[in-house]
Amino acid sequence: MKNIILQHWTGELRELEKLSLKNIQKYAEFCGAEHRLISDNLFMPHLDLQSQCQKMCMLDERWDEYDYVVMMDADMFTRKGMTKNIFTDANGYGRHFKVQPRLVKTLERNYPGLCNSNYPYWGGSIYRLPRELRQKFRKLLEEKDAKMFATRYHDEGIMHRLAVKAKMSTEGAYLDEQNWNYSSFDEGVENANIIHIRTKIKPEGPKRSKLENYRALVERGLIEE
Repeated sequence: MKNIILQHWTGELRELEKLSLKNIQKYAEFCGAEHRLISDNLFMPHLDLQSQCQKMCMLDERWDEYDYVVMMDADMFTRKGMTKNIFTDANGYGRHFKVQPRLVKTLERNYPGLCNSNYPYWGGSIYRLPRELRQKFRKLLEEKDAKMFATRYHDEGIMHRLAVKAKMSTEGAYLDEQNWNYSSFDEGVENANIIHIRTKIKPEGPKRSKLENYRALVERGLIEE
């Protein structure tokens, strides 16, 4: 198998993004996969899309040589000592846990007839997409889909719309609970495969910088510096 992990970032890399890229590049090597940072606007560059939408470049034909493409945000870190391979030890295509069931209901209300909670909805911080699904979604993708979610819901909205158009089943569509995407404030984060650094200290708050929360996890021995 030939696989790749992509991360996207628009603008100048800050300390946290640099640390994430280093961490995930090392993880890609562990998985026997390639790693690449996408810093250009490759997805429909002629449209005025917010940066989150640029993660949709994961569907581009330039990646068709890869069996799986994993797209991660640039604030993701593997847990120290974790030995799971996301390409061979995971199931499903993306996160659907806690907040996502509520968000897809909101989408359904806001976009009646276009969005439907009976079809998959994924959180945008991590996707794990096989070639066949990427190609199917690419054929269904229209410019109006991107425009619809250009400033709100972004890649999450676009991906859900494609799942609806594909009449895709939710069965097998989701990664194993939250193992591949624990938020840094989640209880049980010490069991995570991959940790998503957030600004909250606890689910109910308060907040501080992501870099401070990253450093707290390093001090706990959960992330390798």
